[in-house]
Amino acid sequence: MVDINDKLDECFRMQKDGVLVQDEEQRLRIVAQSYSLCENAIAVLSNLRLGISHIYFGHVGETLGLAPSGTYQRVDSIWEEEIYSRIHPDDQRLRGLQELAYLHFVTNSHVGKNHSWYMVNTMRMKDNQGKYHFVNHRIFHFAAHNKSGVSYTLCLYTFAPKDERTAYLVNTLTGERRKLDVESNSLLSEREISVLQLIRNGKSSKLIAELLEISKHTVDRHRQNIIGKLQVSNTTEACHKAKILGLID
Repeated sequence: MVDINDKLDECFRMQKDGVLVQDEEQRLRIVAQSYSLCENAIAVLSNLRLGISHIYFGHVGETLGLAPSGTYQRVDSIWEEEIYSRIHPDDQRLRGLQELAYLHFVTNSHVGKNHSWYMVNTMRMKDNQGKYHFVNHRIFHFAAHNKSGVSYTLCLYTFAPKDERTAYLVNTLTGERRKLDVESNSLLSEREISVLQLIRNGKSSKLIAELLEISKHTVDRHRQNIIGKLQVSNTTEACHKAKILGLID
């Protein structure tokens, strides 16, 4: 999962817009702290450009053995590794797929007011004794005023009454709730998977074109589509990430 996080990190940093000014960040920090107090949540506000996170611990964090309730930490990363390490291994891959799907929705969808939507899913997280608890995870993306890029992310962790494997997108303006389908084989087309598998096997674009009986231009277009869909910067990273997600061998 660290690899998936690294690729999402690069995607955020590559954006050209969406930088929030300092007073906006301070207001969001107050929001995060308020959630930790009102919902006993772990609230993590991440600055996606500077690569830092502000973590506010409610009683959930204390129960899991992460930090005493009411405490604060700043980390020089947008990935709260100690928190991620508590997630059940079987839930790690699913969480990565769900967050990728949500990011695609926010950045690529033509639905109005995309940033009015947040994602909610459920994960199992263990405490210091190794006991797993069901935890609701909500994630909000924020853009700067009149910008489309994602600048900040707020993640909230609260205890859940049961395991809910399905993730949902929720519209804060209308209350609409959409099921987020994230089958790994839906991320890439069958042809894109074939191209990526051949890339992983060391084949050049020219040879791939000959093997698949398509033009080199089409192969190059598939390469760019794969990079965009997997939120990575090159095909080497795409191969590594696709293997983690179970898309290729």
